[in-house]
Amino acid sequence: MAPSAFKQQPFGKYLLTERIGAGGMAEIFRATAFGVEGFTKELCIKRILPTLTSDDTFVRMFIHEAKIAVNLHHANIVQVFDLGRIGEHYFIAMELVRGKDLLELINGCRMEKRRMPVHIALSILASVCQGLDFAHRVKVDGKPLGLIHRDVSPSNILVSWEGEVKVADFGIAKAAQRDEKTVTGTLKGKYGYLSPEQVKGNTIDQRSDIFAAGILLYECLVGRRLFKGATDLETLELVREAKVAKPPSAINKEISPEVDALVLKALALDTDQRFQSAGAMYDAIAEQILHTNKRSDSTVLGGFVQALYPEEYKREEMRAQSESTTPLPGQLPNEDQAPVTPMGPPTPQALRPTTRPDLPALVSTPPKQEGMPPLAIGLIGTLGILLVAVIVGLVAWLSYTPPPTEREAQVVPVRLGTLELGSKPAGAKIVLNGEDTGFQTPATLRGLNPEQMHAIELDLAGHEPWRKQVDFGPMDMVAIDAQLEAKKDDKPKPKAKKKRRKHRRRRRTGVLNVNAIPWAYVYIDGKKMHKPTPLVGIRLKAGPHTVRLVNPKLGLKATRQVHMKPGKKINLVVELK
Repeated sequence: MAPSAFKQQPFGKYLLTERIGAGGMAEIFRATAFGVEGFTKELCIKRILPTLTSDDTFVRMFIHEAKIAVNLHHANIVQVFDLGRIGEHYFIAMELVRGKDLLELINGCRMEKRRMPVHIALSILASVCQGLDFAHRVKVDGKPLGLIHRDVSPSNILVSWEGEVKVADFGIAKAAQRDEKTVTGTLKGKYGYLSPEQVKGNTIDQRSDIFAAGILLYECLVGRRLFKGATDLETLELVREAKVAKPPSAINKEISPEVDALVLKALALDTDQRFQSAGAMYDAIAEQILHTNKRSDSTVLGGFVQALYPEEYKREEMRAQSESTTPLPGQLPNEDQAPVTPMGPPTPQALRPTTRPDLPALVSTPPKQEGMPPLAIGLIGTLGILLVAVIVGLVAWLSYTPPPTEREAQVVPVRLGTLELGSKPAGAKIVLNGEDTGFQTPATLRGLNPEQMHAIELDLAGHEPWRKQVDFGPMDMVAIDAQLEAKKDDKPKPKAKKKRRKHRRRRRTGVLNVNAIPWAYVYIDGKKMHKPTPLVGIRLKAGPHTVRLVNPKLGLKATRQVHMKPGKKINLVVELK
């Protein structure tokens, strides 16, 4: 839904003013809370989708992790204000950061064909390390939580127009003292920003976040992805081995050897060779900032963000000025009345959101008038009731959003799928569900409905048409590498007998790529492979094969049947549970 199509709507004591985005678990809204004397406070509402509230395990996890986030009071961490439930929605009210995330800043520099200045990149990551260091050391009731973010990625680093840097979304963070099964054996976060120990399914600690911070610093300095393979399998293999092909200075000549050493230390494969705390990494970055002899405070950083997106900054300033005069939107629920939303009946009193005392109240109660005659009081009361009724009716009319039609409800998926398509040779036209996409391989198709089958057809001159039915299953991303066969009439005749035999042998075999989440030893037809997953380029004879995956450390195993076709490739990804 585009922001222009969203209609303001009340949500408990909040007024939702803009739908910022949505994912597979939640919707994000810009919202306003109202207080006395026309006081308003802008914030962000993260509203969990109703389809997930029936999952008791998810709800318990959501509430537990929200309570953890409430304890994080630091200038470099997005503050959580409120946790509650309204109707069928659980929600979090948190600080609204007006600005851009780190991914947008890196892409903005790339669009302008320039790199982020070294002192700016160092300044951003110094603030990130300060926020992570606080989270890693935070205590509740005198006891350390042992918190690990686990998803330190560019979209979770926010930089405001004023140059404030904040770490966001501790939504998949875990505390060390919780059940170990929630920490190991589960692969979360974004593949290119995981640590090697996460990919291997090993026990992780705060040094996993330090590795991710090293990836962010590298990408800020050079303006390109560090771990990015053609498929998820290749990306996971790159992270698993933690191989940095080139130091940052080999790409950006403005980077000193000392900064190179700093980045490579954060990206060490061995956790004992990394910085042992985010505070230690911050100290090393702060020292290099001094050596740049350039000012790098919030004013400089804010000016950099504003100059990179000048038009958006102007629009945001105009919006802030207009919102400062926003009137109170009519009568809202009183203290002894549960909030009512357009989505259902009034919420029971026991389920009303608990609010921090420093948030503004909803409405003010006008002081009693003394010394007025009863007739005047009656007239004023009658007029007041009529005025309130008119305002409430107007707000309800303006904020009403018609429910989706049956067709809309069927075609809009709760989650969106991504399909990565490659082919050998490349350059094949991609046809999706009978329609030409306008893309050629390799390409990434986003926004697909993962709940339905998709028909893929690749067409390349001189080659046989390639077709496949794609089923996402429980996954949000599927990667396919197609092997296109030349048409029989166009195949060159072999000149030598030996080459003809080799060609025939390859025509009788196919290629199998195997990965497991977490890692596992692989047995194919009872034979153990030479190393654990991920495994790439296993050549097998055409026909059925049995693939068994075993993780003896976690006691996990699975068995899959594959049917290999001559000259074809199969990517097998198994999540062990």
